Amino acid sequence: MANSFLDKDGLAHVWGKAKGTFALKSEIPEGAGIATSERPGIIKPSAEFDVAEDGTLTMYKRIEVTSFSVSPSSVERGSTVPTVTAKWALNKTPKTLDLNGGPLGVSETSKELADNLKADKTYTIKATDARGATASRNATVYFRDKRHQFVGSYDADGVTDEVINAAAGELATSRQKSFTLNAGEGQHIYYAYPHAWGTPRFFVGGFEGGFALLKTFDHVNASGATVSYDVYKSTNAGLGSTTVEVR
Repeated sequence: MANSFLDKDGLAHVWGKAKGTFALKSEIPEGAGIATSERPGIIKPSAEFDVAEDGTLTMYKRIEVTSFSVSPSSVERGSTVPTVTAKWALNKTPKTLDLNGGPLGVSETSKELADNLKADKTYTIKATDARGATASRNATVYFRDKRHQFVGSYDADGVTDEVINAAAGELATSRQKSFTLNAGEGQHIYYAYPHAWGTPRFFVGGFEGGFALLKTFDHVNASGATVSYDVYKSTNAGLGSTTVEVR
């Protein structure tokens, strides 16, 4: 039977006979030529197919990093992060894999990093396939400040580090937020955030206003960092359940 080259139409038929048809190069007799459906021989990669070292024939897919994350991803400024966990997924087994330039095993999918972070750090996972194609993704551990909202009957001196740190809050990057608090008789609503986030506009019930700057001071947060904070106080007390929009 005349020799024939593999093409797309013959792939399904040949695949079923692959184990008996294809062989490692070391097992192919000298001068065997191109593999056919009748005998083993040489198979070469093309733009559409890859051939693994064991003779497995697959459709070529460019390497991709389908996901990459680090944990924790954000912490309060002033914290120390002793260990970062990086996790990733690829669309196929790479030829080489590294994290921030450090080599990894090609089958690894996670890594514990004892970096003792005190400031933002970006991690990069990079994978290379057998054809030299590369793919990479970044993930960053961020050190953030918090914004806080609370009710009480405080004057400027009464709003201390302890009061703010005990109040509800979350890590953020801006002052913009909508929140609802219940201010009882004699209680005001307070909103505190880093001074660097700028001057706010307050809206209550669709109307602008109702808040004034109470103080700006060097606040020591719960993680020990000192950050200049602005504290705003509602003009009126006893507002009951009130939704405040900060812009």
